[in-house]
Amino acid sequence: MKELRCLVFTDQEVVRAVLDRRRRVKDTLPVGTVSKVAYHRTEGPDQTGIETRLTITDDNGAVTELGLPETEVTAALVGYCMGRRIPLPVASDKMLHLINGALTLMITMNFNKAPRLVVTAGADGPASGSDRLSPKRRIGR
Repeated sequence: MKELRCLVFTDQEVVRAVLDRRRRVKDTLPVGTVSKVAYHRTEGPDQTGIETRLTITDDNGAVTELGLPETEVTAALVGYCMGRRIPLPVASDKMLHLINGALTLMITMNFNKAPRLVVTAGADGPASGSDRLSPKRRIGR
């Protein structure tokens, strides 16, 4: 059994996530304002990757295009979610897809794992005096 979650991002959220990540890792950024965001499927036999292109216009009107690989954008979006306390499962596959022109982070969790063995304490279980917590920490439990 698998669970699939989709998080759809606006262009402004993608730009914010990428710029925040680049500032955090001290990567260079072109000077100017992002005027356009475009998504393109990477060329190749499988065409599964998505490249994000930011068009940046500086104060003099010069245009710079910045191409971002899928791995960088995925990492930026995961960091964006973590910064906004959106829970993301660690043990999951995270991939970018284009759905209706919007960048979407698809998160797939696989539940075909071996079940954990749960042991409950019976009548002959540990006595309450052998609790590992100190007496001060047991108050209010």
